[in-house]
Amino acid sequence: MRSRSFGRGIAGAIGLAALSVATIAVAHHGWNSFDTSRAYYAAGTVTEVHWGNPHSEVHMKVDGTALPDGWSSRELPQGADDSDGPATIASARPYDGGHDEVELMLAGPEWMRRWGLERPLEVGEKLEVVGYLGSSDKQALRPVMFWLANGQGVWQQLTSFPQRPEPAAN
Repeated sequence: MRSRSFGRGIAGAIGLAALSVATIAVAHHGWNSFDTSRAYYAAGTVTEVHWGNPHSEVHMKVDGTALPDGWSSRELPQGADDSDGPATIASARPYDGGHDEVELMLAGPEWMRRWGLERPLEVGEKLEVVGYLGSSDKQALRPVMFWLANGQGVWQQLTSFPQRPEPAAN
């Protein structure tokens, strides 16, 4: 009887640990701490890179916030969601978080490779990003997608948004 009880205890502990890790992963990579009702656009220069798991963090000096000409017809990155990609583009407005530098939360290296980015970003690199501001921190910007200086787009959405993006007023 002891061994059966011990086995159930181990199985229960393993199950609880797996559930805890899954809960942390969903909370960590979800969009709940970001306001997904309005997307923001910024272009800038990478000033700091922390490339790794569970996600990468990149600091970007904001060089401009005006949406580029032809924005509404911008080609989506490979792997973009057919619904959330266009909705994010339509929702985009100039970043107005009041900071000269933003902290970008990006997916981890393995997801970046799946989405076509085979290398870490580098200090000095130019980016265009569109994403959502932190609900309580307007310096935190979580891109749904970003583009490198060579035009390559990178998709960044692992989970669904808690609320649909609202189209920006024209």
